Amino acid sequence: MKSPPPPSVPSAAVGEQARIPDAPDPGRWRSLAVILAAAFLVGLDFFVVNVSIPSIRASLHATFAEVQLVIASYGLTYAVLLISGGRLGDIYGRKRMFMWGVVAFTLASLLCGLAPSPIFLIAARAIQGVSGAMLFPQVLSIMQITFPQNERAKAFGLFGTVIGTSSFSGNVLGGLLVSADLFGLSWRPIFLINLPIGLLTVLAAARVLKETRSPKARRLDLVGVALMTLALTLLLYPLIQGREAGWPLWAFVCLAAFLPVMAVFVRYEQRVTAGGGSPLVELSLFHDPAFVTGLFSGVCFFSGAAAFFLIFTIFLQNGIGYSPRDAGLTFAWFAIAFLGSSLASVRVQPRLGSRIINLGAALMITGLSSLLWLTASRGPALAGLDLAPILLVYGTGQGFVMPTLISTILINIKGHDAGSASGVLSTVQQVSFATGVAVIGTVFFSALGKSTSVDAFIHALRVAFTVNICLLTVTFLLMLRIPRFPAREIPR
Repeated sequence: MKSPPPPSVPSAAVGEQARIPDAPDPGRWRSLAVILAAAFLVGLDFFVVNVSIPSIRASLHATFAEVQLVIASYGLTYAVLLISGGRLGDIYGRKRMFMWGVVAFTLASLLCGLAPSPIFLIAARAIQGVSGAMLFPQVLSIMQITFPQNERAKAFGLFGTVIGTSSFSGNVLGGLLVSADLFGLSWRPIFLINLPIGLLTVLAAARVLKETRSPKARRLDLVGVALMTLALTLLLYPLIQGREAGWPLWAFVCLAAFLPVMAVFVRYEQRVTAGGGSPLVELSLFHDPAFVTGLFSGVCFFSGAAAFFLIFTIFLQNGIGYSPRDAGLTFAWFAIAFLGSSLASVRVQPRLGSRIINLGAALMITGLSSLLWLTASRGPALAGLDLAPILLVYGTGQGFVMPTLISTILINIKGHDAGSASGVLSTVQQVSFATGVAVIGTVFFSALGKSTSVDAFIHALRVAFTVNICLLTVTFLLMLRIPRFPAREIPR
């Protein structure tokens, strides 16, 4: 769906300074290929659903709220359990948890591909999210343990490329598979394709990966996980289901309960910290103003980025009649621009510093504004080539923002807090994806109403993407509060 998510670093183990053997593992590059295959699957399955949503709706007779839950259930369970997944690897072994995670993810993909109803598919997607949270933190931990210091930059660079590729390739691959209608299965191959990849990954992992554990593994904060899960459910479920249900009283009660439950979570985490325990979230991180400002800008950016692909895909297919294949291939323009600018940002950032984020946000705002003008003027005659310049501008902007935003948020975090800060950022990123789909999706579908006319879809797109533009504007303004070169201007 959406924009490529930045490389996430959820495991506490990533922050630990692991002992690297004098002689590097000779099979480390084979190990990297195996674990990156699994990381690709986790990223791909967040986005591959987007272009398939109209087909899923027609096949399973799903409501708009249910298709939002198909996306959000994966992102929510994945986000809440990322930190705990990393700690499970530290305690029980990273190879073991990686392999169990891949097996569970593969079986969950089979359930998704066989889903007979929207509720079944939503539940299977939630299991996928749990499995992804089990395996994904091990990828970064294994890389940290396996590679010597002088090779880690290259390894993590390959990781970032794979994650970015999985993000935008999901839209293209999903469109091609749905249009191919393999064996008359419509959208189901988007999940079933994971079965051979998952099986080969498990077999290869058993042969090439070495088992590692953390000598100072932190315990699981199960109460913290339960409280965070409850709080996010109270926030997201009524936002998604409330409109379909006519905004009943229970929806407002759930939304009102979100803040008190979050307050209980914070108090509990404070108590765990004071008692020398292992909290789910290190609250001391929020004493750093730059970190907090960066997180808020990240919430705005990731929320809008996640919703863009879902809403624009529905607009292209349901609004102006694109086939899944044409809709998927339309996003190839975005993919080309994103990949090019994200690679170029490595050279541009030393000159512009964090202001490259402002440049990127400005380009994205320009792209969205142009998109709203073009859709209104062209209407049903809108062609893929008409969209090419706009998606190139929008993709270029997002490619500038994505890699730089992560490093800017984390740049002043001290070494002993690196794992916790990365875990918080990864969780915020994934929760923002799910929240963006829920909130902006609800805005879009509310503006659309029951009409299926092109004018109604253009109006709904204008309303929803105005929210996106506002979120990008907030991101732009918040980043002005962070020094251009924070690592140089703020003592570490």
